[in-house]
Amino acid sequence: MKLMICDMSGIASIKGVNNYELLNTLNNLKNYKCSFCTGKGYKGGYETLKDINLNIPFICENGSVIVSKTGEVIYNDKMNYNDVANLIHELYDLPFEFIAYVDLKTHKYKFLRGTKKLSEDLTQPWFYSEEVYTDINDFLNNVDKENICRITTRGLELNKPIKNIERFNISISENEFHSICNKNTNKGFGVKKLADICNVNLDDIVIIGNDLNDIDMFKLNSCYKIATGNKTPPQELLDLANVYIPLNKLPEYIRKIDKYSI
Repeated sequence: MKLMICDMSGIASIKGVNNYELLNTLNNLKNYKCSFCTGKGYKGGYETLKDINLNIPFICENGSVIVSKTGEVIYNDKMNYNDVANLIHELYDLPFEFIAYVDLKTHKYKFLRGTKKLSEDLTQPWFYSEEVYTDINDFLNNVDKENICRITTRGLELNKPIKNIERFNISISENEFHSICNKNTNKGFGVKKLADICNVNLDDIVIIGNDLNDIDMFKLNSCYKIATGNKTPPQELLDLANVYIPLNKLPEYIRKIDKYSI
């Protein structure tokens, strides 16, 4: 079996609008199975994939969780609660809009508000919020200590040194979200974990990405990497890509790959 793994935001879905031409192309591959890798949680991913006949698990929470389309958590790269709690206490003194954690039982987020004005109301349906906290201790007391996979922030200003920050992997997307996972956990880690679960060799995988948080997928040596987007991707991504294909030409290029089974 061969796999084609596509990032979501900015490719399969753009500002909440699904790219149905691309999704339908991926859904009708003959020589590949399609899957996806996203910084979103399960519910955000499901909204993109609900019309897709997806029988392969997909990667969410920036590589820390692998989940089926029905919401079954197949893999969770668990974080140490004490390390996470200490980090959140340090971040709480910095400017940020929110710190968020996903409950893997409900797939809904819990938010801790910061001092910065929100750019979007947390009650908006695409946040799938369960609870919003203003007190750090209330927030930490309502975290499932055994199943933390990732902490995400928006608007965080890292304007002072943070203790033990080297224990975590921090990636930035859309210039406003910080994704904080275990040290070696990222989208590349998620791709390797999915390959193991599906018993697929990395050299039988095509990866499609467009942003800086896709860098770790593109660092995988064996995969065929396609950089894409409505605008030119970051140079760091282009340097690692095998090819750059503008987003409006991507479905046609994918069909050629499928036909000739690169």
